[in-house]
Amino acid sequence: MRFAIYLLTLVFGLLFCGTAFAQTATPMANPSEALDTMIAAVAARDADAIAALYTDDALLLGSNSNALSGRKAIRDVWANNFSGGYSVLETGNPRTERGTDRAAVIFVWQATIRPNGAAETFIQGRTMLYFRLAEGGWLISADMWQPTP
Repeated sequence: MRFAIYLLTLVFGLLFCGTAFAQTATPMANPSEALDTMIAAVAARDADAIAALYTDDALLLGSNSNALSGRKAIRDVWANNFSGGYSVLETGNPRTERGTDRAAVIFVWQATIRPNGAAETFIQGRTMLYFRLAEGGWLISADMWQPTP
């Protein structure tokens, strides 16, 4: 269990490093689009695509890890997660609450970690994404997650 929490913290708490990073945001027409975009980006191991969903000053609040701030830090965590074998994200039971300029999406998820040469690991958790309406659409301004048993 400790290994799973460590691995999840590594995966989400470092949300990703690697090659050159485009500092461009990709606003969404609707906050509910974020999950499909994240699932596709995880399958493609594309940390830039995930980071583009966040505001420049976004916060990442993970369980048992330091809070991170900024799109680049979030991208670096995801790149690190991918290098550690994070390969599949499945989500379920999404609930979206939306106002005129703020929104939240709450959902449960399961991550598959397939490190090179090691056994596959599954981690389950829950997340709340907090969105802000920006020029061109919605961006994530805070991401809070925690593992579940």
